[in-house]
Amino acid sequence: MMRCSQHIGWTTRLLATAFIVTACGSRNGTGDASSGAGGAATGGEGGMGGAPAGTGGALAGTGGASAGSGGSPAGGTGGGGAAGGTGGGGAAGGAIGSMGGRGGTAGGGAGGGAGASGLPAATPPMGWNSWNTFQCNMDETLIKQIADLFVSSGMQAAGYQYVNLDDCWMDGRDASGSLRWNTTKFPSGIPALADYVHGKGLKLGIYEVPNNTTCVGIYGGISPTIAVGSLGHEPTDAQTFATWGVDYLKYDLCTGQRGGFAVMRDALRATGRPIFYSVNPGNGQNDLCPPNTCSLTLATIANMWRIGFDIDRTWGSVIRLIDENAALYSYAGPGHWNDPDMLEVGNGLTDIEGRAHFSMWAIMAAPLIAGNDLRSMSAATRTTLTNTEVIGVDQDALGIQGRLVASPGTNLQVWSRPLSGTNTRAVALFNRGTTNASITVQWSALGIPAGSASVRDLWSHADLGAFNDAYTAAAVPGHGVVMVKVTSGP
Repeated sequence: MMRCSQHIGWTTRLLATAFIVTACGSRNGTGDASSGAGGAATGGEGGMGGAPAGTGGALAGTGGASAGSGGSPAGGTGGGGAAGGTGGGGAAGGAIGSMGGRGGTAGGGAGGGAGASGLPAATPPMGWNSWNTFQCNMDETLIKQIADLFVSSGMQAAGYQYVNLDDCWMDGRDASGSLRWNTTKFPSGIPALADYVHGKGLKLGIYEVPNNTTCVGIYGGISPTIAVGSLGHEPTDAQTFATWGVDYLKYDLCTGQRGGFAVMRDALRATGRPIFYSVNPGNGQNDLCPPNTCSLTLATIANMWRIGFDIDRTWGSVIRLIDENAALYSYAGPGHWNDPDMLEVGNGLTDIEGRAHFSMWAIMAAPLIAGNDLRSMSAATRTTLTNTEVIGVDQDALGIQGRLVASPGTNLQVWSRPLSGTNTRAVALFNRGTTNASITVQWSALGIPAGSASVRDLWSHADLGAFNDAYTAAAVPGHGVVMVKVTSGP
């Protein structure tokens, strides 16, 4: 099956929508770049030297009133120039991040204001999805256990908030055409499950398709002659999800029609409930829809979009998705994210590989959607998934997707991402090979001034000191990464 993703160009980095929307196709896929209603008045690409130096604020909300006082200053303190306390006009006003449950994490340090969010999904979503480990073998008991473990494991405190059901939760429609949940798997019902999850301070996600049949082939269930997919039922299904208390929709293409993504977007909007919308516009391995080739303008449709075929529990799959996402950095930004698929940390990769996987998703501003069995995860897996310094890179308010800036040797790469603050960069020294290697990053590759800069190791949580013009990690393990924060200046 496929999953979800998001993207957008630098000139349209701020998506003007009145709610959160994400979709998925047949568990891969991606989208296209564009602005929402009214567009966004941001500047061009600022390069690795800083954030896009926009001159205007994002146009927040469908009414398109200008929100914020400026674009992201290059390397400065701005966070996208979108609405903080003042909000935007139209249907969406108020603080950035409030719809995503992370109020105040973006928007020039503002946020936390009243009203609906002017910029949904200001940072990439963090959560868990049932598919990678359990596929159709999930039920109410499991989902409640996962919600409990979000709290007890420290994942909620680290920023994870969405607990997401994937395919196989449904069982036909009732006489009025409304979706039914599988009462064997969910005897208390989805609304009661949403209440339980919300009671933990978390959010509930659900899965559907723009087709008659889901990706695993579920068609009718209790009512075998009534299709369980949302094709032709979009307004009813969107209202059902809103009534149930759903906070996140993963919409998976499978063999459906890509035009259905916009139909569901409009239906979700009409409910008035903030629902994060994740789409997968791909259909199988040979029918992908990344933002640079997709016929859809996904940035006006979804909060995130899949960019490639499904991830699996292998190092080769992780590498494939990194390579596919490498050229798409210009399509990502606050409100819309490239999605290289869910995490396989703790699902068969070595601990070193899992740490590299997590680091690279963070440097690429990717959604951090865990897919392991939290009930049995090792201490090393928990440590990886809850590293707040690496998560801080992923959740940085500027929302700039990192990119490859140097290849100092065979299978050796340097990736960098501008962070909030003057001349501050996250850097991943990535060893794709099998043996330990020395990797050097030059300040010139990062776009920061020559001379002294401080370096902090984000995995050892240690300040390494000041270095002139470059830093060298002496022994980066094979299939591993050294991830540092480099700051130039006082």
